Amino acid sequence: MIDIHTHILPHLDDGAKNTATSVEMLGAERAQGVKTVVCTPHYYGKRSPEKFLSQRNAAYAHLKDRIPSDIDVRLGAEVHFTGINVPDYDELCKLAIEGTKYILIELPFVQKWTGRLLPALADFAYDTGYTPIIAHVERYREVLKKPSIVSQLVDIGCLIQVNARAFTERKERKFAFALLSHGYVHCIGSDGHDLERRSVDLLTAQKAVETAGYAQAWTDAQSIMERILRDEEIRVPLGTPIKKFFGSYR
Repeated sequence: MIDIHTHILPHLDDGAKNTATSVEMLGAERAQGVKTVVCTPHYYGKRSPEKFLSQRNAAYAHLKDRIPSDIDVRLGAEVHFTGINVPDYDELCKLAIEGTKYILIELPFVQKWTGRLLPALADFAYDTGYTPIIAHVERYREVLKKPSIVSQLVDIGCLIQVNARAFTERKERKFAFALLSHGYVHCIGSDGHDLERRSVDLLTAQKAVETAGYAQAWTDAQSIMERILRDEEIRVPLGTPIKKFFGSYR
């Protein structure tokens, strides 16, 4: 199993508070059968990519010798992208998942998206050949108001990542399963920040997905993530549109 979205690196963002916590989080991943963990600390653009990478690599150095031998750790970032004041593309590409042309992108949570956001994202993908993976798509207010945006994201070349806990949390599970049933779950990550409230729990989500009859969708997402880590070109079909109807998603 692969965890493509985590905040395990210590002393870097709002994730693991120290190296001991990082080690425990990796132990929890290992106990679930996770073989590859992608570390994606937040990048908000308040520091240069070079400085961020230096700090990220220093955090990894604290952890490196304590990583279980049977877990492969890849470095990346969760890059906040607003479509305004976009960093230099060459610099932005340095934040991609290690060894790949795939980059985890976080969009604005509650702010109204400007008309420049999706075109800027499309331009970045087209001009660089890098593929944006949209982090935790189920959490954005604009997407929840207008779920057809997910189709637009895929149409411009993005892949969609959903957080594991979205399949079990009451407020998010309806939309998460709508994404699943319409073919819009390409990657699944824990988005783990700690050992309690935002833990690295993938198995509970896997059970919920399989119980709901979507075992193949879980397997397919794992296959896509394996291909991402091999840096293979991925073309996903455009799923069927999701419609919102009186608070439900169909």
